[in-house]
Amino acid sequence: MQKIQFSFILFCIALFSMTSCLTDECTEQREYTRFDPVYLKADEFRKDIQTESVKALEDPGKIYYYNDLLLINQKGRGIHIYDNTDKSNPEFVVFYDIVGNFDMTIKDDLLVADNVIDMITIDISDIMNPVIIDRIEDFRSRYTWVEDNGDFQYWAYSVPSPVKEVIDCSDANFNRFQFWRGDVLFLADANVETNVIPAGSGGGTGIGGSTARFTVVGDYLYAVDNNSLLSYSFPSGQAPSYSSSSNLGWGIETIFPYKNNLFIGSNSGMHIFGLSNPSNPNKLSTFQHARACDPVVVEGDLAYVTLRDGNFCQGFANQLDIINIEDLTNPTLIKSHNMKNPHGLSVDGDVLYLSEGSFGMKILDVSNSEKVKEIHWEQSIDSRDLIYLGNHHLMTIGEDGFRQYNVEDPSNIVELSFIPTR
Repeated sequence: MQKIQFSFILFCIALFSMTSCLTDECTEQREYTRFDPVYLKADEFRKDIQTESVKALEDPGKIYYYNDLLLINQKGRGIHIYDNTDKSNPEFVVFYDIVGNFDMTIKDDLLVADNVIDMITIDISDIMNPVIIDRIEDFRSRYTWVEDNGDFQYWAYSVPSPVKEVIDCSDANFNRFQFWRGDVLFLADANVETNVIPAGSGGGTGIGGSTARFTVVGDYLYAVDNNSLLSYSFPSGQAPSYSSSSNLGWGIETIFPYKNNLFIGSNSGMHIFGLSNPSNPNKLSTFQHARACDPVVVEGDLAYVTLRDGNFCQGFANQLDIINIEDLTNPTLIKSHNMKNPHGLSVDGDVLYLSEGSFGMKILDVSNSEKVKEIHWEQSIDSRDLIYLGNHHLMTIGEDGFRQYNVEDPSNIVELSFIPTR
């Protein structure tokens, strides 16, 4: 009898310990950002561009620089335009209301942007009076699809402002990077993606960041959707017209032009395409890596690729890969370097500028690919993508706003201006 009582007591102690451990584990919480669906009929987005003369910066996405004009995408809403002639005091000019807009590029005063499921070309020669001159219908946008009833659907941050929801570890969705509740999408807060590049050669083009999905090279526009590279003829003064497409498999994310080649980032690797025939790019090779989000920039014989966990990528790597591309048909990894949560990046010779999301922005000495050295870490900001424009001028965009720096001394950078989010 005593043995039975003792065994029962031990069982109770063990059960109590297990319960206590489980309770301790569930004291952790995780933040998610909520995205609400937007449903539109075709005639609700196939309309003239509306402008606003006053508009606070919200939910910033991609950045683009063109002839002293700074363009900042507001995810799924449109484009903020600033006069950046004085880098210490950029002045708001106008906001273009473009429903479902996430991506943009410019050539000779023609702005190309996605508009829900269409691609539109806008004449911005009169910046205050944008005019749509062409519309490619049913362009395969990454962010939308068609419902059974004919509605177009895409996701935007919760309105009127982002709502972060805390998920307790007892919730079945706790350890997921993304999940759904009805038609509402939730993404892990540290991994909300802002999915653009030096925009390549060609007269009158601008410069974007490293997370681009549109770019211009010469007389061609190249775009990527979830699984394809799309090529469009884009001669000066004319709207783009479809040329060809190449299927790349699922998970295509970014596109970067360099020396008559295209470097395409996916969540499983980097694809390299040659432009000997610009209307129909030819695939040269693929460098495969662990599943993770993957922007890429290139300089000389080196490609720099950031891999990060979370979001749609569902990977677990947080690293910078440096890849030898001297032989474009056989890219080889030189070395991987651990990072916090790397996003976009920009390179200038031996200096690499790297966004670490909510962990800030790093400036790295990459003169030795085997031993990357940290020059400076700006930890007080949020950084999702960057553009180095030359002449010691660096700009970065993050969830807290847009910043410009003088980086003449990379170890002691000077903030020139800041446009905060509302």
